[in-house]
Amino acid sequence: MAVTPDGNGYWVVARDGGVFAYGDAHFYGSMGDKPLNKPVIGIAATATGHGYWLVASDGGLFSFGDAAFHGSMAGTRLNSPIVGITVGARGDGYRLVAGDGGIFSFSAPFYGSLGAAPSSAPITSMAASVDGHGYYLLDAAGHVYAYGDAPYLGNVVPGPLPGTPH
Repeated sequence: MAVTPDGNGYWVVARDGGVFAYGDAHFYGSMGDKPLNKPVIGIAATATGHGYWLVASDGGLFSFGDAAFHGSMAGTRLNSPIVGITVGARGDGYRLVAGDGGIFSFSAPFYGSLGAAPSSAPITSMAASVDGHGYYLLDAAGHVYAYGDAPYLGNVVPGPLPGTPH
């Protein structure tokens, strides 16, 4: 799901790449009628709200509306499937996160990853900081990892994570 920049609409994406627009979100296209190598797992809106990116678990990236294509991981052997996408601060680039915490940045700044020291539980999602100059990763055990200017505010599970970046 992705929210429009003004907060008055949103898009929902299905595994087959079908996109559904609600409120003041406009439909710019989808992959719903096209064959996919892997399921779509995420959607992110452009800064203008006049487009969006879809990402599949194999790192395939699909651009619609004013969303520019900056690259993808499609065709690259990944250690773990892609599980999320966020947009950079300027809204014109994006980052993909894999289940092992690896981050792949495309025209958006890289602030760090868990790729070299993966979590004991798979990463399940990624969220951008308020101003887009950082991001959070969440693992299946409830641990939160903060990068860039994203403030670390705690985990879902009690206690700090030894030896992890905050």
